[in-house]
Amino acid sequence: LIAKQISTKTLKLFKVPALAYYALQLNTKVAPFNDKNVRLAIQCSIDRPEMIKTAMLGEGAVSGPITSPAYKSDPNARPCPKVDIAKAKEYLAAAGKSSGVTFKALVTSNGWATSVAMAQNLKAQLARADITMDLDIVDQATYVPRGLAADFTATLANNGGRIDPDTMYTRYFTSTGNLNKVATYSSATLDANFLKGKSSGKTAVRTSAYTAISKELEDNAVWVWLATPYEYRVATKELKGFVALATGSLLPLRSASLG
Repeated sequence: LIAKQISTKTLKLFKVPALAYYALQLNTKVAPFNDKNVRLAIQCSIDRPEMIKTAMLGEGAVSGPITSPAYKSDPNARPCPKVDIAKAKEYLAAAGKSSGVTFKALVTSNGWATSVAMAQNLKAQLARADITMDLDIVDQATYVPRGLAADFTATLANNGGRIDPDTMYTRYFTSTGNLNKVATYSSATLDANFLKGKSSGKTAVRTSAYTAISKELEDNAVWVWLATPYEYRVATKELKGFVALATGSLLPLRSASLG
């Protein structure tokens, strides 16, 4: 809201997609999300740009799993990069759920400003594919411990990203990760690719590993990655040579100047 009110006559607004991301985390250990086809049906039912426009004031970018600029996931490489209700219903039929499914999503009432609006928009979108998402809205003090205990069928999350995909996701999606209980998914191929990415200093090798990781997570709809918010920096129009970073760091001011 503040960014939208910036006067461009005297000020300059820098806006860059943040490392943090929003995702609908699915518990793959419990019904109905122990069936990959149901998870894919959820993924194909969601119009991410609509959610951004409706619930995020238009201030966000569609995102895949990895938000690091150097290894960023391609949102168009996922199944159903655009909403596809017909495909969603095909996945439901493959799961034996042609009449639809119902599940409950854990949502924080006050964890971030747009949480409930986002959940309500997703609920309305999923209804178009005969998917009923009941909202379990709780305060942040209840939301956090339930999330860490994986006490949910699904949960709408706002997670911090990292510049390095290894520190961003090994804690979630490796078999020994300390948050793997929350992620509810791991595999031998993910373990191997995370090890490959961590053990190499070559960008091409690391890119190959993290592209494969992103593909596995998306192809299996482990979670449904939605969007990332923006990092904002406001400066006088006289500032020259400044580059906004996804980390929010002001380090580039060292090479910037006025006038």
